[in-house]
Amino acid sequence: MQQLRDYQQQALDELRRGIAAGHKAQVLMAPTGAGKTTIASAMKQGAMLKGKRAFFVVDSLELVEQAVARFEADGLEVGVIQGQHELTNYAKPVQVCTIQTLRARWDRICAAFRPDLLVIDECHVLHKDHVRIIEACVKEGVPVIGLSATPFRKGMGLVFDRLVVTATLRSLTEQGYLVPALCYAPSVPDLTGVKSNGGDWVEDALAEVMGDAKLIGDVVENWCRLAEGRQTIVFGCNVAHSRELARQFSLAGVRAAHVDGYTDIAERTQIIDAFRAGRIRVLCNVAVLTKGFDAPETACVVLARPTKSLMMHYQMMGRGLRTAAGKADCIIIDHAGNCLRNGLPTDDLPAELDQGKGDNPDRKKRDKVKAEREPRPCGKCGYVFSTSRCPACGHQPLPHQDVEWVDGKLVPLGEVAKRKTFTTDQRREVYAQLLWYARSTGKKDGWAYYKCQEYTGHAPRDKKGVTPIRPSQEVMGWIKHKNIAFAKRRESQRAAA
Repeated sequence: MQQLRDYQQQALDELRRGIAAGHKAQVLMAPTGAGKTTIASAMKQGAMLKGKRAFFVVDSLELVEQAVARFEADGLEVGVIQGQHELTNYAKPVQVCTIQTLRARWDRICAAFRPDLLVIDECHVLHKDHVRIIEACVKEGVPVIGLSATPFRKGMGLVFDRLVVTATLRSLTEQGYLVPALCYAPSVPDLTGVKSNGGDWVEDALAEVMGDAKLIGDVVENWCRLAEGRQTIVFGCNVAHSRELARQFSLAGVRAAHVDGYTDIAERTQIIDAFRAGRIRVLCNVAVLTKGFDAPETACVVLARPTKSLMMHYQMMGRGLRTAAGKADCIIIDHAGNCLRNGLPTDDLPAELDQGKGDNPDRKKRDKVKAEREPRPCGKCGYVFSTSRCPACGHQPLPHQDVEWVDGKLVPLGEVAKRKTFTTDQRREVYAQLLWYARSTGKKDGWAYYKCQEYTGHAPRDKKGVTPIRPSQEVMGWIKHKNIAFAKRRESQRAAA
């Protein structure tokens, strides 16, 4: 059994206190990196040691195998309630169940093997069958624990009566359990008139806008500039949009692939394995990698799908926040305005369950504060603040001076976006790198001269005696960014001819 972290043990103790106080249906909010499965395993271990039976309910076949592997590794005796699974054995003290099979067998199973504890994974994905089983358990006095990183669904407070928070994304980042996120964003796309359904925009209508909108930063160009070489997950609006994103990456020479809910399971597994092994650099998808998917190597997340949903927003960002060997941070490139609309990874989140009217007082309070005091970078020192005057340097921006735009590029959220100045020696060094690239690709030395002027603001006054040197990753990324932009201009000119 894995040793519990302090906050994990505290969460378990708080759940026990809730049960003792009469709360029969609680939600444990366990953000990305909090160790949700570890906590669930500890619950099952405790039940088994007391001679009690515990059910663990999931909503997909992939999650069944993940849960079984983890519980067996922790020494638990596990049976499976899913179709005709080879591990079917109702007598085992721990049962991993799909909601689809459990709903059909619930009455029959409970007659002889009623659980003493019901744990529901990803409980924000709440079907009517979940509700029926939860109500049956509450009526029989069986404690129910829902697990979720994002328990923000409308009406969850009508099904569950208490929320317990394990840790916040901010605290997990500060303790080193998650990597810090560097968030970059373009202008918010104009979504006026885009139809909504169920509280979020309709995917196909959204894809049409996102496909045509002239965003500040092109997805591929900005990836090459900001995150080239990083294992990256891209979230598209619909299948056609995601496929086109993958195609554009491939055209730029980046190993990319696409998966969606209709991709054959065996093919999807093969593609995901290739991504985890680094044979695929960029993996584009439509909603299938938002939950039950862990690839700690992911060091960049591209948001190309606008959403109003806090659940979807934080599920998408969370795919890149886990730690891995050699990984210092995660770059989030937001082409959808989601970070401005819904918040940064370390922003405060609702600490109450929604009561079904869409008027969660905690969410309304959060949105009001966000609207009145939107954090922004200081135009002088870069410090992020939400008051009228920067507390770090005392600078007070004039109206409309708190938005930074730099050369039509994506700008970092939480950092000042200002043009870098170069010394004479730095300018010569950049020129030396561009000269190396020019000569190695058959270009004239004049190309390096004019590109240095574009990159640094001025060409070097004295070019004599400059020895070409191999470009740094930053300069090489800028060169590729420019090459892609040039190629697209040529393609557009040929199409118009």
